[in-house]
Amino acid sequence: MARATMNKPVSKTSAVVQDFLSETYLEASESGRVSLRALAARLGVTPPAVSRMAQRLVRQGLMRREGACGLVLSEAGERIALRAIRKRRIFEVFLVQKLGYTWDEVYPVAASASNYLDDELVERMYAQLGRPARCPHGDPIPARDGHVQPITDTRLSELDDGAQGVVSRVSSYDGDLLRYLSSLNIKPGMPIQLVSRAPFSGPLRVRVANGNFHDEHVIGSELASKVWVEVKR
Repeated sequence: MARATMNKPVSKTSAVVQDFLSETYLEASESGRVSLRALAARLGVTPPAVSRMAQRLVRQGLMRREGACGLVLSEAGERIALRAIRKRRIFEVFLVQKLGYTWDEVYPVAASASNYLDDELVERMYAQLGRPARCPHGDPIPARDGHVQPITDTRLSELDDGAQGVVSRVSSYDGDLLRYLSSLNIKPGMPIQLVSRAPFSGPLRVRVANGNFHDEHVIGSELASKVWVEVKR
């Protein structure tokens, strides 16, 4: 995926800054800590490029260093990140509902274009779409004030045998992975049950929505860790 260059001067709200801050926020949400190396992998650039950008944003008060290689967003940086994430996820919904994109196609398009969209245009898209709560991958869309809907789901790989629920989100934008899950009917909103698992992190046997859980598949534990489920209590 093409990214804006990190070697040019930036302003607080430029597309490259929004991209950098939003990926920092998402990495912190998923991993609990943001390293230069992890952020470089997310952005598709080198760790030295990340370090240079981080130094600029620290000087601007949008980030601060944590330890030798860690990064943390300031309150101002988090506000920009959440606004960028909101725009991207709304645009993803627009691409799927209005332009016929599939969920495995939207992320590269939205990630490269959404930061350049006018805020008011995105809000009009949001209203026209019926104010969706989640993006096509199931991730919550932050509110305009930065509030993020709490998530109480569990990784499919961590469920107990026999547990049932509804797929809430998939934490991957890999097109091949998403297309494979679609072929198994494993998408947000679909009922799913963990039947059993092999020992020592072996594959999982799952049943997915088709009447009363008649479709059964075997998937690997790594893939199952990308699928999140709201468990039926």
